[in-house]
Amino acid sequence: MIAWVEHSLPYQAKWLDTYQDFVTDIIHAIFNLFLIVSVSKIIEWFNLFRFIPRLWPDHISVFWQILIVAVVIDFGLWFMHCLSHKYQFLWKLHAIHHQSRRLYWLNAEKRHPLSAIVLAGPSLIILALLGAPSLLIGCWMIFMAVHLFFQHANIDYRVGPFKYIFAVAEVHRIHHKHGFGRKNFGEVFIFWDILFGSFHYEDQKIKADQVGVRSQIPNQYLAQLRWPFKK
Repeated sequence: MIAWVEHSLPYQAKWLDTYQDFVTDIIHAIFNLFLIVSVSKIIEWFNLFRFIPRLWPDHISVFWQILIVAVVIDFGLWFMHCLSHKYQFLWKLHAIHHQSRRLYWLNAEKRHPLSAIVLAGPSLIILALLGAPSLLIGCWMIFMAVHLFFQHANIDYRVGPFKYIFAVAEVHRIHHKHGFGRKNFGEVFIFWDILFGSFHYEDQKIKADQVGVRSQIPNQYLAQLRWPFKK
C-alpha cells in the first residue's frame, strides 16, 4: 500500500527511480523483519531459564504495559542511534542505512544486522531482565516496523503539530539530509530530540540530491555487510 501511494503522491519524483538498490533493499527488509519476529521468541525462551526475580508489572492494564515497552525500546533506540553517529565503527555499521541516494519505504529496514543488534540490543536486554511479555515486545516492534516504512516513505504528507511528538517523514528526512545527520534521531517518538536538544525542523523541501553519504558504499547486499570491516 505504501509503495502504491509513493507512486501516486511522491515527495520527490526522482526518488521513484531504482538507483540499482531495490533488490538489495528487499533482502535487507526480509532479513531484518525476520530478525524482529525472532527477537520475541528469543526473549520468550530467555524467560524460561531466568535466575532473577521477575519485576514486570503484570497487574496493570495491557495499554500501560505496552506503553512501558514502547518508552524503553524507543529511548534505547534513540540513545544508541546517537552513539552510532558519534563513534567511528558504530557509524560504519550504521552508514549502510544512510547509503541510499533516495528516501523511500524500503529504507526503513535497510541496516547492517550488527547495527540492528547494537541499536535494539540494550533496551531489549532490559525488558528481558524485567520479564516483559514477549508478545507485547513483538507487537510493538511490528508496529514500529510499519511506522518506519511511513517514516522513510517517498510520500508528500504532513501531520501538523504531531511532528513534535512523532518522528514522521517530514522531520526524519532532515536526519538524512547532508550535514544534519546529528539531528532528529527519534524512531517512533521525536520528543527525546526535543528534550535533549537534537531536534531540528525546517519548512523547506529537501532536494533529491541532498541525501546519502560521501563514502563509496557498494550496492550489493553481501558487499554492504563486508564494507564496515574494510579500512
